[in-house]
Amino acid sequence: MDARIRNEVLKHRAEVLDREYALMEQVQKSLNGTCRRFVDIGCGPFGLLGRMGDRLANLKPNSIGIDLDRAALRNNENITHRICASCYSLPLESNSVDLIVCRWVFEHLEHPEQALKEFSRVLRKGGIVYVKTPNLWNYGMLISWATPTALHNAFLTATGFGENTPTFYRANTRRKLVELAANTGFKVRNLESRSGSYVYFAFNKELFLIMRSLSRLVSKATSATQLLLMCVLEKN
Repeated sequence: MDARIRNEVLKHRAEVLDREYALMEQVQKSLNGTCRRFVDIGCGPFGLLGRMGDRLANLKPNSIGIDLDRAALRNNENITHRICASCYSLPLESNSVDLIVCRWVFEHLEHPEQALKEFSRVLRKGGIVYVKTPNLWNYGMLISWATPTALHNAFLTATGFGENTPTFYRANTRRKLVELAANTGFKVRNLESRSGSYVYFAFNKELFLIMRSLSRLVSKATSATQLLLMCVLEKN
């Protein structure tokens, strides 16, 4: 990968992560500066915490990581408690959680409304869910949605990655997230999008530059096709 392109990709990812941390800091202020229980759904081996040094470190003592992958849970050093469980059936008491983070998960959910109902059950009144997920109307996601998982796996295996988790994209537009929130007892506190689909083309300098220019041009006209959706929901 070209060094300048690599630096640009890393800078873009850092900017997105910084925005996510800023959103979580705003959420903590709305919770009077305290978070008695923080849950990272689909945390994998890294999760959200620990990616920017000690920033958000106050969430770690009461943090719970939820994932179906036991090996990933064991490798996650950024959470305190680890639970192998489905997001559809959380082994947590009702009204016991202040903040749930769900990053890169909703696109894989066959029943996102069921998951949000379960989140609502375990959250206290005024509790928060943060969702980060791809925007279906982004061209890259449309291609992914229209092609079978087997084809994705063939490409990922050939390029040295593991198999891809099946994707359904049933909660991956602004309208759908707002609709799901209303149906499950949440209100939308913040819903924004971020560009950046061109970073997927970093393997080829010329293609990367073309797609970056195209992405910037489209972003000036509309935010509807940007890559990421970042949504903060509050339990009514």
